[in-house]
Parts: sequence; structure tokens; C-alpha cells
Amino acid sequence: METGRVVEGFLSRVGRSALWTLGGPASIPGYTAIVTPDLDETRSAVLAATVTAAASIAFQVGAKATRDALFLSSFGIAALPAMVMATAILAIGFAFLSARALTAWGPGRVIPIAFGASAALLMIEWAISLWAARAAAVLVYLHCGCLGGLLISGFWSLLNERFDPRTAKHNLGAISAWGTVGGALGGLIAARVGQTLPVTAMLPILASFHFISAIAVARLKPSLNAIRRPAFERDAESMGRSMQSGLRAISGSGYLRGLVALVLLVTISEVFLDLMFKGRAAAALGEGGRLLRFFAVFYTVVSLFTLLVQALGSRFSLLKLGPAGSAAILPAGVAAAATGALVVPGLATAALARGSESALSNSLYRAGYEVLFTPVSAREKRAVKPLADVGAARVGDLIAGGIAQGVLLLSLAAAPFILTAMALAAAVLAILAAIRLHAGYVRTLERALRSRAVELDLSEVHDSVTQSILLKTMGIPKVSGYVPGSKGSAAAQPGRIDPRSRDPESARRMLGEGALPEALIPAAIPLLGWDDVARDAIEALRRAGPASIQPLVSALLDPREDFAIRRRIPLVLATYQDPRAVEGLARGLDDRRFEVRYRCGRGLSRLVERDPSLRVAPSVVYGAVLREVEAGAGVWEGRRLLDRFDDEAWSPAVDDVIRDRAHRSLEHVFTLLALVLPRQPLQIAFRGLHVSDAHLRGTALEYLESALPPEIRRPLWPYLEDRRPKGARAARPTEEALAELLRSSDSIAIHLRELRGAGEGDAHT
Repeated sequence: METGRVVEGFLSRVGRSALWTLGGPASIPGYTAIVTPDLDETRSAVLAATVTAAASIAFQVGAKATRDALFLSSFGIAALPAMVMATAILAIGFAFLSARALTAWGPGRVIPIAFGASAALLMIEWAISLWAARAAAVLVYLHCGCLGGLLISGFWSLLNERFDPRTAKHNLGAISAWGTVGGALGGLIAARVGQTLPVTAMLPILASFHFISAIAVARLKPSLNAIRRPAFERDAESMGRSMQSGLRAISGSGYLRGLVALVLLVTISEVFLDLMFKGRAAAALGEGGRLLRFFAVFYTVVSLFTLLVQALGSRFSLLKLGPAGSAAILPAGVAAAATGALVVPGLATAALARGSESALSNSLYRAGYEVLFTPVSAREKRAVKPLADVGAARVGDLIAGGIAQGVLLLSLAAAPFILTAMALAAAVLAILAAIRLHAGYVRTLERALRSRAVELDLSEVHDSVTQSILLKTMGIPKVSGYVPGSKGSAAAQPGRIDPRSRDPESARRMLGEGALPEALIPAAIPLLGWDDVARDAIEALRRAGPASIQPLVSALLDPREDFAIRRRIPLVLATYQDPRAVEGLARGLDDRRFEVRYRCGRGLSRLVERDPSLRVAPSVVYGAVLREVEAGAGVWEGRRLLDRFDDEAWSPAVDDVIRDRAHRSLEHVFTLLALVLPRQPLQIAFRGLHVSDAHLRGTALEYLESALPPEIRRPLWPYLEDRRPKGARAARPTEEALAELLRSSDSIAIHLRELRGAGEGDAHT
């Protein structure tokens, strides 16, 4: 136990300093929402997600230690296999109930209630433990085994729906890291309780973790700005059909049968090792408080080690070994650890074997296993994956639990040795199953890509096997010496051309001349920021079709995206007569950079002119105009454009005669107003503002005075330079002012041409 005290002392230091090791409280995503009332909705949601992750993982680590210590203290190792089987059966039922509830009501309503219900149940179980400890031990084991994992899974489903892909990509890693810190603190608390209090004292502490989670997760309400994902309505009958179709798909595909067999064998070896480990722990420690302290330290160390392995090894293993090889690391590690436990039996080697299995399962194996589902079409994946993840795993629990129960009945003393040997045998079979999946994965992925049964984002592919197949299928040669994600390579990410490579021809070859494949759209968007190939990238993305709209909108609205990229995205979106493009450009009117807003306005003008059925809400337009005019005179006068592209004709306010004379700010405002007010009169009025003839300027101003809404006219008027005498500003009806303006149109054009000619003459002098 001296080793346990050393580890616990280390965890105590982690608990006191983890917050500052990660950068202090201010490093928590959205932390300043606690003290700054004006934070946006996304940061508040990220803060709520961080608190939920920390509290729920703290519960998970503390609950595992409490569950095992309480049950083994009450019943011993002989009853554990039966408990594992009962939990597996109940977990399958809860999984189906959870799927139906999430489908019917959504995770936003179900998950907060479920966390609250779990907290209430834990308090009831604590009350029961005061007079019936054995009954409470059974209830706590079933509770943790059935609800713990489902609640965490539901929480991550809620995050997936709450955040758009880019926000998720930038924040979920930090949320996961703080969840790991929460797990370390949960294990530390359990260890301290085991040192001084009864095991059952952990139950109200665990209830408080889930109570905090319920309050925090309730703040993760659906965002109006989140990108909506399609919802699939499923009733009991459709779920039944989905299960049947999943079974048919598995029976008809050798590759899917191999995946299910891998899950089954891995689960069986895990259960055997777990029972062997807990049996040795119960025999060595016996008393409940010591068991709780030991399990708390064990699960906390495993959680931290899992994070370390995942951070350092998952991408490397995928790159070097491929998905099947990464999945095979788990049974290979189990086989090695089980061999060590057979050669040197004892609690230390048992803990090492079980800890290695858990860490590899939740890091390298999980990364490879998820990629192995890549070739499966979306329809089949929805039907097959729950059967593999939940069904096969729980069947493995039942098989291993039944075998272990028989072993314990035959010989309790020899059970640890027999269970370890059986775990070794299952691990060897799992290695063979994983290795055989490689050839099936390659064949299935090639067929799926050619038939377009699956669509892959090349920028999200991190393993060399999938990347090679994807490039070959699309007919793109693999770049010699290229290593995905490596510094100094031809690209910072797979399928991404690095502008620093200064090789425009490579980028142009990737873009091609025909329709840009959908998988290359994420790789083409960064090329908009590279001046040498920006025009080629614009044309390629225009040829890509509507599939490029959503990635372009996401990049346009991401403030972290390069300004050079965002200011050119509207040039592409404006070529798609699609409501999604209109919505994205309208939201871009709120960008902090003027040139982005300017090009979004021009793009909207082009779309509305080409397709009058596309509309922009007047409230959106007027709000954007007010933001422009409220910027101040200094900002208004100083706005300039960095780019000159082929969108000059997209503004209804400007033509060649006055382009060089007009302020960009005023031009932008009139471009916006033309989205909701009559276009031709606004264009004539704008041109009239730039002539020297007082009568013609007055006619333009008179029309604008009568046509603009008062809430727009008042703040805009100082920028229109109304030099008319006060007596000449009596307003006329809009119809009369419009008629006068239209009659003056030709005269305005003549004056502007004269001014332009005079300016060119001065320039030649």
C-alpha cells in the first residue's frame, strides 16, 4: 500500500494545481462569463459544457470506485459475474429507452432531466444504505452500470447538436481536457472519503456531481446560430425496422461481421481481466474503506494515463499502422499484460493489466475502431453501429459473465489464473480479427468512394491508409514525401496546400478544370487567401456546385478564419441562387471587417437581382445600415478595399462613371438599401449626390428625404452633405419627388461624364 500512498499524494498535488497547470481559471472556455455580463451566447454555452464535463467525469471516476468497493464489501467476488450479466441485460433495455426518449424529445430536454433524476436516485440509494447496505450495493451497481455511460453519451450528443462543426472543433478538445481534470478530482475525493468515512458517504457526493451537471447542461439550449442538422423522426415501429435492417446488413457483409466479432472478443477479454483484477483486490484489501481508496486511485491514474496516450499516440498510430492496426494495439497490449500477470501473479500485475486495457481501449483502439466504420454508408451505419457498440458489447458481457460464474463455482482459488488465461486467449483471437479487417476495410472503402456511398472530407482524414485510398479514388496523385500534419510538409493538413510552399502550379493542378470534387472543397477554401491562386480557387469553388455553400458559409462566419479568405468567400456565394447562400451573406453583414461586409452586400445585391424570389428581411438590412452609419465620421471616410475582383458590377449604386468618386461606406449603404427599396431610383439618387449641379443634387436629396424610413434617414443624413438652403427643403410627396428624379436621370449622367472627362484631362496634363 506504500505505492498507493505515493500515487495518492501525487493526485493530491494534481488536484490542488491542475487548474493553474492548464492556465488558471481564465483558461476555462467561457470562464469570463462568470464576471463579464456581455459575453456572447456561444462562450456561455461552452462554459456550461465545461462545467458539465468536469462534474460528469468526476462522477464517473468516483462512481466506479464506490460501486466496486461497495459491492465487493457486501457480496465478494463470487457474486460479481452474476451482477455483470444482470447489468448487461438492464443496460440493453435502458439503451433502447434512451434512444426512444432522445428521438422523441431531443437531448436538450432529456439530458438535464436525466441528470437530475440520477441525483435523486443516488440520494434514495444512500437512504436505503443506512438500513440495508446489501440492497443499496446492488442498486448502486445497476445505477452506475446503466445510467453513467448513457448520460455521458447523451451529453456529447447534445454538444454535437448545440455547436456548429467549427465551434465544436475549436472547443471540444478543451472541454474534454477539463473533463479529465474533473475525473482526477473525483478520484481524489473518493480516496479521501475511503480514508476517513464509510463507503456509502460517497453517494451524496456523487449525487451533488450529477445535480451540478443537471443545472449546467440545462443552459445548453439550442442556438439560433448553430447549423441545423437533419432530424430523423423514428417511432417504435421504425426503430424495429432499423434493428432488423442492421441485422440483415451484418449477416450480408463479412466486413461488418468482422467488426462485430472484434467488439465481442475485446469485451470478453475486458470482462475476464476486470473480474480477475477485482478478485485480487478484494482478497488483498478486504475492508470497504481500503477498497474505495484503492479503486479511486486506480481509476484516476487510468484516466490521466488514457488522456496522455490519446494525446501522444492516437494520430501517430493511425498514420503508421492504419485503423485496423490501431484497433489491434488493444488486444496486443492485453495479451502482453495478461502474459505478465500469469508469469508474476499478484495485485500489482493485475492492476497493470486492467489499467493498460482500459487506457488502450479508450484511446488508440477507439480511434481506429471509429475509422473502421468509414466505409459504411450513413443508412447502414445508423442501423449497424448501435448493434455493434451496445448490442455486441453487452452480449460479450453476458458470455464472459456466464463463463466466469462457472469458473468461480468450480474453483475460487484457481479462478484468477483461469480468467487471466481466458483473457489472453480472447485477446489473441481479437488480434487476428483486427488484422483481417485491414483488407476488408480497403476493399469496402474503395467501393464506397467509387459508388459515392460515403463522402469524406479530405481535411479530416488523419490516417495514411484512408488518405491514400481517397486520393487514388479521386485520381489525385499522392505527393512524394508528404506526411499529413507534419511541419515543413507540402501541407499542414491532408488535402491542404500550404501557401508557404510557393508552388502555385501544384495548387492549380489540385483545383483542376472540371467540377471540383466535394471532398476537395475544404482544401480549396484556404487557397482563397493565397493571392497567386485566389482567382483559380474562386472559379473552382464556383464550379463545385451547391455542396460548397455550407462549408463556405461556415468559414465566412468564423471570426478565427483568415481575413483574406473571408473577404473573398462572398465572390463565390454570390453565384449560387440558393436561400442558404442568401442567409450566409446576410449574416456576414455583421462581420467586424468592412471589406467582408461590403462584399456580402454586393453578393446579396447580385443574388436578389438575378432571382427576385430570394429575399432579405428589411429588419436585417436596416440593422446593417444603422451599424454602418453609427461608426463615426473618421471611420466612415477612411474605409478602403484591399481587393479588386470581378464583382464591381454587382452594386446597383455604382457604375464606371462615379466608382472613383464615391465613398465606399456610402456606396455600401446604398447597395444595402437597394435590397429592400426600389433599385432604379436609389441608383439615380446616388449618382445625383456626386454631381456639382445644385439643382440635380437637391432633386436626389429630396427623393431620399421622402423615400427613406425616418429611423434610417436621420443618422444617414449628415453623410449626404445636404447643402440646400433651408427654405428649399420643404418635403414633397414621394411620388412627385420620384417623378422629378427620373426626369433628371439623363442630366445627372451627362454631368458625371463631364466630370469624369475633366478629371482624366487633368490627369494627362
